[in-house]
Amino acid sequence: MNKRNNNKKNFNGKRRRFPSPLQREKLNQLVLRLLQLAQDEPSNPNEEWQQYEAIQTQLQLILEQEEPIQRAVCPPQVDDQTRLAKIAAFSEWAKAGGIHSDGVEIAIFPGYQMGLRATKDINPDQQVLRVPRKKIFSEEQLSKTERESFCNFTTNFNLANALVVEKSRGADSIWKPYIDVLPSRYNTVLYFTVEQMRRLRGTSVCSSALRQCRMIARKYAKLYAFAYCDSSYLRPDASLFTQHGLCYELYRWAVSTVMTRQNLVPREIATKDDANSPISALIPCWDMANHRPGKITSFYDSNAHQMDCTAQEFCKAGNQFFIYYGDRPNADLLVHNGFVDPNNTKDFVNIRLGLSPTDGLAEKRSRLLDRLNIEHKGEFRVLPAPEYISGQLLAFVRVFNMSSDQLDHWCSDLERAVDLLHIDCALETDLETRTWQYFHQRFKLLLGVLEATLREADELKQMAELQLAEAQDDKQQQQQDQGIDLMLLQYRRLERRILSDALEYAKERCKV
Repeated sequence: MNKRNNNKKNFNGKRRRFPSPLQREKLNQLVLRLLQLAQDEPSNPNEEWQQYEAIQTQLQLILEQEEPIQRAVCPPQVDDQTRLAKIAAFSEWAKAGGIHSDGVEIAIFPGYQMGLRATKDINPDQQVLRVPRKKIFSEEQLSKTERESFCNFTTNFNLANALVVEKSRGADSIWKPYIDVLPSRYNTVLYFTVEQMRRLRGTSVCSSALRQCRMIARKYAKLYAFAYCDSSYLRPDASLFTQHGLCYELYRWAVSTVMTRQNLVPREIATKDDANSPISALIPCWDMANHRPGKITSFYDSNAHQMDCTAQEFCKAGNQFFIYYGDRPNADLLVHNGFVDPNNTKDFVNIRLGLSPTDGLAEKRSRLLDRLNIEHKGEFRVLPAPEYISGQLLAFVRVFNMSSDQLDHWCSDLERAVDLLHIDCALETDLETRTWQYFHQRFKLLLGVLEATLREADELKQMAELQLAEAQDDKQQQQQDQGIDLMLLQYRRLERRILSDALEYAKERCKV
C-alpha cells in the first residue's frame, strides 16, 4: 500500500481535505531540503550563523505550507487567564488520579506566568506534592504498538514524540485536562526570531543555541521523512504520525514542553537496550513549580511508585512556592528552559580553547594535559566572583604558556603536576606573568566582541524600555516577544559581569 495515501486519513477519525497530493509533494520537497540543510556541520561561527538563517527561512516556508494542519492540531496562542480557566478541570482530574497537593494551588505570578501559590504557611522539608506513577506522562503511557513505532530515539525525544501523538488525540486523550493547562508556546530558542537570536551573537551561548535549533530541525525533518517521503524510512506503522497531524509547529511545542518541564524517573517497562536506564517524563502539578536557587527536594520513590516533593525553605501563605531545578549555568537555562536567573550562584561562562597543531611543543603539552585529565581542545569555565577561574581553565592556560624546559619539569612529577589546578601553585615568575597576561588579553577580547555586537549603555537603555513596555502591554504575543528580548539582554549583562570581574582579577594578578 502506498504510504502517501495515508495522509488522506484523519487526525481523530474524520476525513480532511488538506493536503492535496500536490500540496503534500511541495511540502515533502521543502522538508527534504530542510533535512539537507540541517545535516551539514558548520566549520566556523560565520558558517554556523549562515546555516541558521537558511534553516529559519526554510522552516518559515514549511510553517506557511503546514498552516491548515496547524489549525487542526495546534490551537491559537492562549493567554494565562484562559489557561487558568481550565485549572478547575485539571484539579479535578489530578485529584481523581491520586495527585496530592498539600497547601499549594496554581496561580498567575507576574514575570512567571503560572506557578504554585502557598495557601498556608509551609515549613522546610514539609511534604507538598505527591504524584503517582499512573499520572506521570512518559512514552510508557502509550500502547506497545505506538511505543515500538518511534521509541528508538533518546528518551527525551521519545517523550516529545509521545506528546505529539497524545496532544493530537484531542478530546479523545485521557491526558487532555493536563495538556490544556500547558503553555501554548515557550521562550525557548526554537521560538526566537532571527533578530532575537542575533542578540546572542558575541556571547558564549550563541553556538549552543544555534546547535539546538539545527538539531531540532533535523529531528523533525527525519521524523517527517519517516512518515511521508523516502521509501527507506517507510514502515507499516509510519501512519502513526500521518494520522496525528505531524507538523513543525506541533513538534517544536512538544520538544519545548519536554525541554522546560521534563524530569527523569525509573523505567518500569524494560526494553532490550535500556532495561535499567531512567526515562524522561512529565509530572503534572509538580511541573507548575518555578525555579529558585536552593536545594533539590524532589525525589522519585521507587517503592511507592510516585514523585515526592518537599519544601526547600519556609514559604508564607500567599507567596509563590519554588523548587530548585539543579546546578545549571544561565546558558543552559536560556537554551533549554527559556529563562535566566540573575541570582544563579552556579553560573559560569564557557570559553573555547585548544592546542594548535602547528605548535612545536603540542606533543609535550598534550602529555601534561593528559596527566591532568584535561582535554586538548574544549570549553573551560570562567566563574563568578570570588573564584573567577576554574581549576581546569587555570591549568590549561599555564600549560599553554610553558616553555619546553618547564614542560619537562612538570611532566617529570605527576603528583606535583596536580598543583597546576590550584591558584596558589608555586610557579616561575615568567610563567605566572605570561599566564595572567594571557587571561587579561583573552577576557579583554571577549568583552570587546560583546561591546561590538551591542554596547553596554544600549543594553541598559533597552532593558529599561522593555521592562516598562512589558508591564503596560496586555497582549499575550507582544508580552512574550518582549519577555524574550528582555531575557536576552539580561543574559548578555550576566555574561558581561562574569567576564568583567574576571578581567579585573587578571589585571590584579598581573601586578603581583
